[in-house]
Amino acid sequence: MMACFLRKKRCMKGKLSWRSKKRDSSPSRNWTPEDDDVDGKIVFFGGSNYTFDLDDLLAASAEILGKGVSATTYKVAVEDTVTVVVKRLEEVVVGRSAFEQQMEIVGRIRHENVAELKAYYYSKNDKLAVYSYYSKGNLFEMLHGDKGENRVPLDWESRLRIAIGAARGLAMIHDADDGRFVHGNIKTSNIFIDSQCNGCICDLGLTPIMRSLPQTTLRSSGYHAPEITDTRKSTQFSDVYSFGVVLLELLTGKSPASPLSQDDDEENMDLASWIRSVVWEEWTGEVFDNELMRQMGIQEEMVEMLQIGLACVALKPQDRPHITHVVQMIQDIPTL
Repeated sequence: MMACFLRKKRCMKGKLSWRSKKRDSSPSRNWTPEDDDVDGKIVFFGGSNYTFDLDDLLAASAEILGKGVSATTYKVAVEDTVTVVVKRLEEVVVGRSAFEQQMEIVGRIRHENVAELKAYYYSKNDKLAVYSYYSKGNLFEMLHGDKGENRVPLDWESRLRIAIGAARGLAMIHDADDGRFVHGNIKTSNIFIDSQCNGCICDLGLTPIMRSLPQTTLRSSGYHAPEITDTRKSTQFSDVYSFGVVLLELLTGKSPASPLSQDDDEENMDLASWIRSVVWEEWTGEVFDNELMRQMGIQEEMVEMLQIGLACVALKPQDRPHITHVVQMIQDIPTL
């Protein structure tokens, strides 16, 4: 599906006008569009070597990658040389100052397992976040995408590499802002896959500035910790819970939001609860993805990962491990 960005009910089309700009050495560079939306500015962070401006971005054709409750995500090709991911944020509930402060914190986070925020834009009518583009897509697509004859199974080595990368990324995120930063929306669709099949966390820093999701949405997602439904406040403990669900999803191949059984008693059970019940009955082997069960010699490693995932989804926040401990435990799993 192709689209172009709309701003003030107009769509900018046509061939791009590439404008090279001299970049300064400051941490970020501001550019104010000289049009009718004078309250807006695009901010590029220091590590970016992009030379496009807002008009270039808005004029480019964009493929819709996904549309959620509070944002639409686009793959944007600026001419034939630069491809970025742009999230158009539709439920921002904070003013300019709070928005920019949050984006500046995110923009300073630089780690190979964190999707880099390249730029942001704030105006009365539009709020945009510009990220690096990952051609391999996200983990959700890898696990639950094409199920046809041409599907390439995601093997154990790849899943372990993705888990280690994503855990390292989340640890880096939690270390930001003097160790107080929270992601707030960890899920497989927010974990991109780089060219080396490493997991990279994206969408960090958006939850605190967006409208809270309804309770029904929080309950049905399968990713959110039990306490979030009542408090609507994300913490590093709730991030660890969500990451635990990701580990369980990697092991089972099941989506946390999908029904797990035709049995009425289990029909509405989320993934974490279902796995707890299966392990309690000592049927551990039944939880693993069939694609993994075809591989030989990885049973013990999968059980180790399962135990880590279950520790992360402990019902009480204080019983969950710190993400740095999670990183170490996953790294300690033997590789083939």
